[in-house]
Amino acid sequence: MEVEREQKSLWHVGIESHEGSLASPHESDCQAIDPDDAAERRMRAIQQGNGVLRSLRNFETWIDRKLGVEAMGVERVPDDKRRPPEILNMMFFWFSVLISPTLIPVGMLGPMFGLSVNTAVILTVFATLLGSGVPAFTATLSPPSGLRQIAVSRYAFGIWGAKFCGFLNIIVNGGYAVIAAVVGGQLLVAVSDNSIPLAAGIIIVVGLGFLVSVCGFRIIHHYERYAWMVALVLICVTFGQSARYFTSTPGLSTVHGIDYSGCCLSYFAVIFGLCCSWCPIAGDYYVHYPPTTSKWLVFGLTYFGQALPTIFIGILGNYFGGIVMFDATMAAVYDAGGTGALIMATLRPAGWAKFACTIFALTFLANVIANIYSSALCIQLWGKHFLAVPRFIWCGLMSAIVLAIAWGGRNKLEDIINNLLSILGYWTLAFGLILAVEHFWFRPRLGGYDLSAWQDPARMPVGVAGTTALLIGIGFSFLGMDQTWYIAPVAKKIGAYGGDVGDYLVVVSVLVFYPLLRTVEIRLTGR
Repeated sequence: MEVEREQKSLWHVGIESHEGSLASPHESDCQAIDPDDAAERRMRAIQQGNGVLRSLRNFETWIDRKLGVEAMGVERVPDDKRRPPEILNMMFFWFSVLISPTLIPVGMLGPMFGLSVNTAVILTVFATLLGSGVPAFTATLSPPSGLRQIAVSRYAFGIWGAKFCGFLNIIVNGGYAVIAAVVGGQLLVAVSDNSIPLAAGIIIVVGLGFLVSVCGFRIIHHYERYAWMVALVLICVTFGQSARYFTSTPGLSTVHGIDYSGCCLSYFAVIFGLCCSWCPIAGDYYVHYPPTTSKWLVFGLTYFGQALPTIFIGILGNYFGGIVMFDATMAAVYDAGGTGALIMATLRPAGWAKFACTIFALTFLANVIANIYSSALCIQLWGKHFLAVPRFIWCGLMSAIVLAIAWGGRNKLEDIINNLLSILGYWTLAFGLILAVEHFWFRPRLGGYDLSAWQDPARMPVGVAGTTALLIGIGFSFLGMDQTWYIAPVAKKIGAYGGDVGDYLVVVSVLVFYPLLRTVEIRLTGR
């Protein structure tokens, strides 16, 4: 099969021969040494040399033995140790992450920008269809390598550049977890008739998300395989029951002319950024699938797993935005209790509304779980000392950070969404483009991916080209972004409110600079 031949030609575990050259992967097994052994020994030495780390490691091992909690961290998963979930989990996983009310406040931004509901729906569909292709591609890099997504990026960004990408990815994950925690908390407050504070609701959502994220790959996949089913039923019921409040003038916009164009560009950037921003973690959940898994199957299942729920929930959000803009009574409910209170107000009867919103609050767990888990993996990639700290500690730290930000920003959700998602789209788009250029253009000319080198600074790219191109792309985005706190010079020319064109500047700058810089880097360093 053509796909399998391509994968085998690019992905291989090289073995250093006595002459220092890369030996064939088909040579005698007596030469083969596990390329991760040295790093593993260094990490274990750090753990054994520190009493606290040794105790934490023993505790993690005990939990793994008793409860089946994943004790491994970011280590590469070799072929013979892979325990793949069902292949359809590639799609069901994303269904569980995205089929929840998390995206409703995102879709609401379209009408709140002044666009008609109909225009917002069209933009939601096209932005999702385009943006979902980026994480669908990056996900294809993890099954043949057995490496988490940020670890794979070392082949373009180098070890230090990948650490920087990991830091940016933590910000992405934290932002999404904050949105999920706040809206989930709002639902719990609405269910309790305001008898519990919003902060308590946020603590419940984040706390439960932490517990599942600690369990690791196997439990997460098992949970995500089924969690979406109940959520989908509830979303469909919400769609039907809230229809009575939908605006009778879905084609009415409150902005016109160049202002209308600017608002369209800005809303498109938000949705596109939302979809792109999954690309630094998409492959984290595919490392146990066999290397021979068809890349087109991985791409397709990931693409539809992300695009279908994003479009479905995003459109519901567009209609909820129309409710807020054209129904004064419901707008007052929203102003008082946020998205959670608005959802509950659309459901009838009251008993069913409380039950549905309680279950809805639990659906946010899938989103929080994935973001906390992937953030912990990124922290472990910062170095052997970070890897020596058990993953559940980093999960706890990330949960605490998410809790603090959600608590502090619980009354500023729209500003967080508006400013966060489009900004995240800039760097993740640059990240995905750089990986694509490296994979399709440079790797075939460099002999593919030597999987034995992923922790070796002497054999990994220096990373100057990738990191510089990423920073250039982010820099160009500042010429076209349209945010509450900053409207760039180019964006200012598109209407009274500006129009976000940062993504387009990112695409052009990365596709120009990365090939040039990477070519120079290879000529100077040979890697």
